[in-house]
Amino acid sequence: MVRAFTSPLLSAAIWAQPATGLFNNPLFRFPLAALAAVFLCLHPQNVGAGASGGEIQIRGSTYQAASIALPTFDSDGSPVILKENNFHEIIYNDLEMTGYFQRAKNQAFVEETHQSDLRKGQTDFAEWRRIGADFLLEGKYQISGDQLEVTAILYTVASGKRIFGKRFTNTLDQQRFLAHMISDEIMRYAASQEGVANTKICYVSTTDPTRQSRDVWVMDADGANPRQLTNDNSLVATPCWGANGTEIYYTSYKDYNPDLFGIYLKGGAPWSISRFPGLNVSPAWSEPKQRIALTLGKDGNSEIYTMDRDGKNLKRLTMDRAIDSSPHWSPAGTDLVFTSDRTGSPQIYVMDADGLNTPQRISFVGSSYCDSAVWSPKGDKIAFAARVDGQFDIFVCEINGSNPVRLTRGQGNNEDPSWAPNGQMLAFSSDRTGSMQIYVMCADGTNQRRLTGKGYNTSPAWSPQLVKK
Repeated sequence: MVRAFTSPLLSAAIWAQPATGLFNNPLFRFPLAALAAVFLCLHPQNVGAGASGGEIQIRGSTYQAASIALPTFDSDGSPVILKENNFHEIIYNDLEMTGYFQRAKNQAFVEETHQSDLRKGQTDFAEWRRIGADFLLEGKYQISGDQLEVTAILYTVASGKRIFGKRFTNTLDQQRFLAHMISDEIMRYAASQEGVANTKICYVSTTDPTRQSRDVWVMDADGANPRQLTNDNSLVATPCWGANGTEIYYTSYKDYNPDLFGIYLKGGAPWSISRFPGLNVSPAWSEPKQRIALTLGKDGNSEIYTMDRDGKNLKRLTMDRAIDSSPHWSPAGTDLVFTSDRTGSPQIYVMDADGLNTPQRISFVGSSYCDSAVWSPKGDKIAFAARVDGQFDIFVCEINGSNPVRLTRGQGNNEDPSWAPNGQMLAFSSDRTGSMQIYVMCADGTNQRRLTGKGYNTSPAWSPQLVKK
């Protein structure tokens, strides 16, 4: 029997339900649950010579993190003090989030040792070794008018060799941006990984107690600088990053149908992308293909389609009586992972991006409900949410479904995974503290940290590497 779309307007009763669990307000949390409900009823410069010339490998997040000492940055003759006096704390936090680094155990000893070095006029690496530091970052800053210049030098303590010395410049109001740049340089040179400190995470947020009005917000990858992008006075859902990392695509109910819109990261008026009757949800953008994959309900059943960013050149990929939803591209745009209940319960499948081959199931974790799969930027893993023992948790597996690993356990519902652009971390939502909030963790499930604390926050989407300011 072909499933018919019963009404373009979901009943007010659905939206008014308090969303304390996975299935409340389902369209705007897990698209497949909703589908069933609807159809079934600036660049740094090198500073001089002397860098070591080679990248130093450190241990990853599954092993003991390397200790790094970051003394407070010194003023290089500037009469103006940094407005954010915790400049080094921003860098510390960035590095700790990655799981590759931990701060030196006693910051008081760090500051004392640094002051001793200043008095001696040289760096006493034996003393830095004594306090247990593997790496040392020394920094100076100078402020001239509205311009900030920061010089940072990173050393390996064991050998006393300089890894890099670089100068970073920007306007004074971009202090956090410069701190994030330094963090990313440390990751690049010391951990051989692209840092993500200067990336962003968009998400759905509301402080409305009824949760009937939600908007798309964006924040820095460390949770700072949250900013509202939409003001639809309605429900919104499933945001994703779009073309060039400067656009965000999302579903909004502001015109009484779940339609697809776009908005620029810098703000401004949103534009319409897809307004077919019924569902226009769960968009995913492929930069290599310059196409959006999404779920449409215009044919009386939910199917996977692709289209251009202006909604043109529509192509249908799935032709099944089952509910197909939540597509996500492989990094090269050659394949798609998606959710389908074609075997009787929602599971994760992979198919070619042209839709010609038979989809292959890859979720085998003993769950009757799997959804929200996302392909890692490196192309080697797929993360998804699965209900096990009555709660949802995040799993990661190989792209053929082998070697599944459960990353969260025993901490409420954990949903909506999204990869960092370097493939080393995941953002996700969790209700472990009583309300849904945004968290990040390392790709092995360690080092879980909460980014948001106010309101009700879901559907995180981690940005690609953004164009530098």
